[in-house]
Amino acid sequence: MKNKQNTVTSMSPTASRIGVGVALALCGAAMSTARATPASFNENQSSVDNAISKCSNFYNQQESNAPSACNIESISDLKSLTPDQVFGMGSIATRVNGGKNSLPFGQSGKINLGGGAGDGDFSKLSFWGKVDSSFGLHDNTAVNLGGFKFDNHNFMAGADYRISDRWSAGAAFNYKRGNATFNSGRGETLSDNYIGTLYSSYFITDALHVEGTASYGGVDFETSRNIKLGGTSSIASAAPSADQYAFSLGGGYDFNFKALTVAPYARGEYTGLDIDSYSETGSPGAVRFGKQNIQSLISTVGVQTAYSVSVPWGVVIPQLRGEWHHQFMDGRRQVTGSFVADGSGSTFTLVNDAPSRDYYTFGAEVSSVLPGGVSAFLSYETLQGYRHIDSNRFMLGGRMEF
Repeated sequence: MKNKQNTVTSMSPTASRIGVGVALALCGAAMSTARATPASFNENQSSVDNAISKCSNFYNQQESNAPSACNIESISDLKSLTPDQVFGMGSIATRVNGGKNSLPFGQSGKINLGGGAGDGDFSKLSFWGKVDSSFGLHDNTAVNLGGFKFDNHNFMAGADYRISDRWSAGAAFNYKRGNATFNSGRGETLSDNYIGTLYSSYFITDALHVEGTASYGGVDFETSRNIKLGGTSSIASAAPSADQYAFSLGGGYDFNFKALTVAPYARGEYTGLDIDSYSETGSPGAVRFGKQNIQSLISTVGVQTAYSVSVPWGVVIPQLRGEWHHQFMDGRRQVTGSFVADGSGSTFTLVNDAPSRDYYTFGAEVSSVLPGGVSAFLSYETLQGYRHIDSNRFMLGGRMEF
């Protein structure tokens, strides 16, 4: 009897509300399930549990009926109500691709396909486009965020102008459609990104160059959380919006050994995402979320090798590259929330998991230079060493000079 009493007194607020009656009525495995302790909850579930307890107490003191979200019947209800899916928006922006933004054609450490300083025969104006698609998953082993599968599809087009033999500048627009589907049918997050970018590169010598980008745009999200409360299913949905901005600065050097080129490079990349506060609708478990600010600062050090092969119709250039990334920001962040139907003023705080600080990307590419100022590439890239995330990326693009 002493052990049983100790178990009861260590109950969480939810367990104390629902466990006593169940414990009296059930036995064996069912009893052990009802008597979950705070140790069985993660940080987010514990915070939501405390908010539900305060809400329930408030309405009891008022001698009025509590909203459904504050009158739960099981531990599964609590887990269903915990809205950790909110962190999916930030994860899509700064983690699933290693925090790398889609950069203009010819940047991101790419070996120069069109010559450097002193190549006056090259056209001044170029138009280009590329498609960038990634897919993968965030596994279910993270402490505070459930697993999800994702796919992102980015369409980018731009034009650049060769101001001098050494200096070029351009502008681009890209649209990205993202989708994260949470495991166990817990809902999904969709995103539409509209981003404008200015970029420039400068050849200090024929082999040494620097480059930079600045981008700004908006993101429209569509979120849905599938909630099961007291045996009744509902969908809490919302359409939050965000501002996204990014800057990058980098450079590289091409070592040429006849047909072989080895090009080390480095880059720094900052990304900011400001998500407005928003409220869900359509479910008794709908939540009101506070603002979110996500910041990412990544350093990249990489090397790319290429070998030029002449063919009757142009030049084919197979390439390999590897990159080491370090994340300086994007730490654990907090999001405040409260149930829309709760008039008690009770709030909870959600916390995400820490990022991986050091990780790697490896890629392979085939580029071609064709007559008439046409070039194209096809590449594959994989993210390695990022905890909980498996990510793969394909890119296809082309350029035409005029």
